[in-house]
Amino acid sequence: MTVKLIATDMDGTFLNNQGDYNRPRFARDYAALQQQGIQFVIASGHQAVELATFFEDYPALWLIGGNGAELMQSQAGLTAATFSPAVTQQILQVLAAYPEVQLALCGTRTVHVLKNADVDFVAAMAAYYVDLERVADLRTVTDPVVKFDIICPPQRTDQLVYELTPKLSGLAVPASGGQGSLDLIQPGLHKGWALRLLGEQLGIAPAEMVAFGDGTNDLEMLQYVHTGVVMGNAPVELQLKGDAITTGNTEDGVLTYIENEILRK
Repeated sequence: MTVKLIATDMDGTFLNNQGDYNRPRFARDYAALQQQGIQFVIASGHQAVELATFFEDYPALWLIGGNGAELMQSQAGLTAATFSPAVTQQILQVLAAYPEVQLALCGTRTVHVLKNADVDFVAAMAAYYVDLERVADLRTVTDPVVKFDIICPPQRTDQLVYELTPKLSGLAVPASGGQGSLDLIQPGLHKGWALRLLGEQLGIAPAEMVAFGDGTNDLEMLQYVHTGVVMGNAPVELQLKGDAITTGNTEDGVLTYIENEILRK
């Protein structure tokens, strides 16, 4: 197999538990990948503009943000698919029946939360997103929405996905990022879709791609590529659906696999 593109999730996959990565090791591996003409792609629920701050030294790197809704590269710029205003209002109406959830509306740059939102939730969103704005009513937000970010009681996550899937049919798809959090993304738009779009732009087939992930929101991406590598810290049920397993995110599992299985071949 000839590898021409490597894509990786961020949280729980490429990033360690301190929210960073092994920068000296990555610099060496990235230089080696470039020498072999292999593209390196970040695919995350983070906004693409925020992802760019993690990789300022790598302007050629491609960024997939918003769980597939955004595609960005320094020279190519940013493209984003957003919910229509009418659909956004319909989704907010459905979510109004779930007072236990904390909600953020994510645009390409600004993320909107309620002024009276839970303090811990606001702090978590401020740590995750660059530009946070607090509003009195989410229904008044006019910024185009890329995705809905939901925090919920961990024990309610699977049930919420189960309940919201039919209620939001045709409007949005619930994608769990782990117990206690889920995103609502646009139907048909996910990391796998974005990889297909990028591959068409770059002339790279899925048979020439490897991807890494640790959550169910990575599943379409893992299944789209030739080799879907699941992290050792991922749930067992996801590991069973991968083509290979690497060590956990705290052990630089992505870089270890790249060095052992791609760069040394």
